[in-house]
Amino acid sequence: MVDFAWLNSPEGREEINRRREERRVQEKLESKTLSFTGHRPNKLGNCYSLTDKQSIYIKNKIEPVLIDLIKNEGVERFISGGAIGFDQIAFWTVQGLKKKHCPNIVNIVAVPFKNQPIKWSDKETQLWYKKMLDTADEVVCVDELPLYGVEGVPIGEYHVAKMQKRNEYMVDKSRIVVAAWDGAKGGTGNCCRYARKVGRTLYTLKPQHDFKLDVLYGING
Repeated sequence: MVDFAWLNSPEGREEINRRREERRVQEKLESKTLSFTGHRPNKLGNCYSLTDKQSIYIKNKIEPVLIDLIKNEGVERFISGGAIGFDQIAFWTVQGLKKKHCPNIVNIVAVPFKNQPIKWSDKETQLWYKKMLDTADEVVCVDELPLYGVEGVPIGEYHVAKMQKRNEYMVDKSRIVVAAWDGAKGGTGNCCRYARKVGRTLYTLKPQHDFKLDVLYGING
């Protein structure tokens, strides 16, 4: 039951105004935020190493899109998921722009759980992951957040559902999603469909068509 007396009291009005201000600040942040989703290396030309030709080629495809969004759409904050493949290529592309051209942009990693690389065996991949976390402006462990945990699974432990929860968190905190997606079912497809469901603008770089860009605008442009 709604306590109208409390709502109309000085304490109630103060709390309502506080919540409104928090939401206003959050919406302003989201309007300036972009998140990434994309395939693993096996669907992107086997770009397992961040230094190989295919990784650099994908970086060069992403970079002009991000520069345009920074200059013309006011994007200042970038969230990537930290996984092998497009996530990490996107992170380091943003970091390159931050270092060379746009020192004020914010580069964030949202990991599904603290020990994300537990199943990765390649040492180079492990080293790049650690370097990414050390370099990021902010690291978010998504399963530690009240709205994004998986019921029955302890915080910090692996569960496949945590990957989708991580994706939902990134989309929820963004106005624009940039995806490397070939249209197939899977984690990236689920993330893209969720982005459209909640009205986000989706920039899709299509790997099967040399990363040709397709844009579907959301409710906030």
